[in-house]
Amino acid sequence: MAPVRWKVSALALTLVCVMGSAAGQCTIPTDFHGDYYWMQNDGSDTNTVINQNLWGDLSCISIKMHENSLSNVEGVNATMLMKKIQETPKPGETTSSACYLCVDVLYRTKNILQVRRSGCFTSMETGFQRMCPGYDKLPSVDQVKTYFLQNLKTVNCITTFEGVYQFTYEVAWGGGGICDNLDSQVKACQDPGSAYVDNEVFFMTYARCWDVQTSMSQTIRYQCMGSWFAMVGQTGYTFAAIADTVEKDRREKFKCLLTLKNQKSADNTIRWIMSRFAKCDRLNSLYDGPVRLVLRRIPPRSVFITPQCNLPRNISGEWYTQGIQFKSKVIINDTHIKYFTRKNEFEYEETYLSCQQTLGTRYLMTKVIVGKCETDFVCYDIIPRHHGIVRYRVGKPSRLTDDEMAQANFMQRKFRETCSWMSFTFNRNDTDWKYEVLILDPPSPVTCPIGGRYKFDQWANGMLEKYATRIRGVTDRPRVQVDCRIIISEMKSCSQDRSRIEVDAEYCEAVDYRGRPIGEYDEPDHIMTCVGFWMEDMRSYLITYDEEDAISKFRCWVYERVSWTEMQLSRSQTARCQRGQRSSDFQMEGTGLMMYLSENERLFDDCPQRFDPGINPYSKATVIYVLSAAPSLFSAIVIINTAICVTISSLLLL
Repeated sequence: MAPVRWKVSALALTLVCVMGSAAGQCTIPTDFHGDYYWMQNDGSDTNTVINQNLWGDLSCISIKMHENSLSNVEGVNATMLMKKIQETPKPGETTSSACYLCVDVLYRTKNILQVRRSGCFTSMETGFQRMCPGYDKLPSVDQVKTYFLQNLKTVNCITTFEGVYQFTYEVAWGGGGICDNLDSQVKACQDPGSAYVDNEVFFMTYARCWDVQTSMSQTIRYQCMGSWFAMVGQTGYTFAAIADTVEKDRREKFKCLLTLKNQKSADNTIRWIMSRFAKCDRLNSLYDGPVRLVLRRIPPRSVFITPQCNLPRNISGEWYTQGIQFKSKVIINDTHIKYFTRKNEFEYEETYLSCQQTLGTRYLMTKVIVGKCETDFVCYDIIPRHHGIVRYRVGKPSRLTDDEMAQANFMQRKFRETCSWMSFTFNRNDTDWKYEVLILDPPSPVTCPIGGRYKFDQWANGMLEKYATRIRGVTDRPRVQVDCRIIISEMKSCSQDRSRIEVDAEYCEAVDYRGRPIGEYDEPDHIMTCVGFWMEDMRSYLITYDEEDAISKFRCWVYERVSWTEMQLSRSQTARCQRGQRSSDFQMEGTGLMMYLSENERLFDDCPQRFDPGINPYSKATVIYVLSAAPSLFSAIVIINTAICVTISSLLLL
C-alpha cells in the first residue's frame, strides 16, 4: 500500500502546485494593454486602463488562454477570473463583501477588444471553471462590448477600404431616405511602401441630396483601426472599426462597420452597415443598421484619360481574349481600349486604356482600373491584324512622378522609358514568351489551313476531353437501322465550305456497290469554324469557334504536318495555347487532347487535301475552280460553245 499512497500524494501535490501557479501568477497578456474607451448599455462613457496586473479596478486572479480558431490571426483570446479592488473604508463605514467577476476577452485588432463582464460573485467556492461560462465557450458578438484604444496604433486601411467608390447612404433617424449623389465618394488610396499617413487613413465625402432631409455635405477623414471576421448567427461577417480624426466627442468619434465578403450582387455593388456611435452589438445584417451604405466602384479621375493619338483603324470592334486566369471581352475604338473581365459569376473588373503616344507598332497607353486609384502607363506592341486575329504584347507598367511632370517633354521621356524594347521583358532570362491574342467576336470565318478527309485517333487527359457521339434531340427514325461494319472517327474540311472543320466520333465508312456511303445519320458531332491561323516560333497555331462547346467557344490548336498524308494536332482547354505547347501534347497543364490524323479520302468524297503552315497569314488563299461535271446537257452545250467562241476569237487575232 505504501507505493500507492506515495503516488496519490505526489499527484495531489502536483495539482496544488499547478492551481497555485495559475492563481498566484496571473498576468494579463500584453496584447490587451492600453487605455480603452467603451460605452455602457445606458450610453454612458467609460474608460478602462489595462496593464500587466490590473484591468481598471479589477485585479487578475486566474486566466485561461483560448486557441484562436482562425488561422493566421494575431493576438489571443482569454477568460479571466478577477477580483474587484476594495477601497479603504472611511471611519464609521463597514467593509463591503468581496466581488469576483468573470471577464471574457476577444482580441480583434491592435486597437479593438471585445469584452463580456459578468456580475459579482461573493465567493470562489464553485471554482473558476463553474463560475465563468467563457471557460468552455467564448461569448458571441451580441454578448460583448467593444473597447476602442484611445492612443491608436497604426493599421493599414487595405483590409477595410481600398480604391475609389461612389456610394449611396441612408440613415435610420430623422426621416430617412436614400441619398444618391455622384459626389458622395470614398477615397482610400494606399501607396505601397509609403511611410506617410496615406496608408492609414481614407476620406469619406457625403454630398447633399436636396430631396433627402437627413443628407449632409461633409468630408470626413477616418483612421482605420483594423478589421476582423466574426459569426452572427450562421453567417460570417467582416467587421471593421474606424476613428474620425477630428471629432472630439468620443461617442461620435469611433464607429463600427459590417460587410459580407462575396456578396454576389448582380451590379457588382458592395453593401456596408455603419454604426452611429461607438458600439458594434447593433450590427446584425446588411440591410438593417443605423447607416446603410451601398458602394459602387468608379474610375479614378485623371487628366491622362484624354487621348492624344489613334489606334489602327482595322482593329476597332468587339474582341475576345483569354488570359492566364480569366477571359475578357475587349472593346476597341479609334482611341480607347476597354477590358471587361468577369472574375466569377457575380464579380467583374473594368479596365480602360487611352492612347497617348505612338511609334511604329508601339503605343503608349494610360491605364486605369475601375475602383482603383492608380493611373499607370503601359506600352502595347500591336502586330497588324490578320484574319480575325490581333496579336499583341504588353510592357511593364510605369507611373508618372511629380518630378517627371515638371519637365516640359515629360510624355516623350515616358515613351522612351515605357516603350523601350527592354520593357517588354519582365525577366531577362525568360525568353520563351509569346504574343497575346485578340479574337474577333463574333468571329469572321476564314479558310481553314487543314483540308481534306481524315480518320483520327485521339489521346486525352481524361475521358471528358475526347470527342464523343452526340445526338441532337429526337431522331426521325431509330438510329441503328443499317448494319455498319466499318466505323471510324472522321475529321474533314471539304470544298463545300472550306471555313469549317467537321468532327464525327463514330462515322459509318461502309459503302454500297456503287461506292456511295450507306450511313443513315452522317451528321457531324462538332462543327468548328476557323477564325485565324499563323506561325510563331516555328509552331503553327489555329483558332476555332464552336458555339456548342460547353467549356470554351474558342479553342486554340497547335498543328503540324508529320508526313505527306498525316498530321497531328494538340488542343488547349481554352482559347489560349501554352507557351511550350507542341502538337503532341495532351498532358501538359492547359491542354487536354491530341489527335493524329491520317488521310482517308474515298472515291466520291470530293475532299482534296490541303495544308497551310501559316508562315504568311496575310497572303490570300489561291482559289482554283475545277469544272468537274455539267448538271445538264444544256449547260454542257453552253460551256462547249463558249470554248469554241474563245478559240475562234484567238485565231482571228492571229
